[in-house]
Amino acid sequence: MLHQISEAFMAMLASVPALFTEPGSPNFFMVRAMFGLIAIVLIVYLIAMRPFRSTIASCWQKVSHLFGRKS
Repeated sequence: MLHQISEAFMAMLASVPALFTEPGSPNFFMVRAMFGLIAIVLIVYLIAMRPFRSTIASCWQKVSHLFGRKS
């Protein structure tokens, strides 16, 4: 199961840089590594912020009520 998830993740990381560079160019691996790093950081961020989800949601509701008020 984990192997299939990692294969799908790697396929996605290989397809996105192909939109920006040629697959044979020297920059292809650098762009793929950049997108991989961004994806890993986003996954870790989502896991790390999971305990604070209710706090973030309540703050978001307070802010949205401020903008929704009519004077």
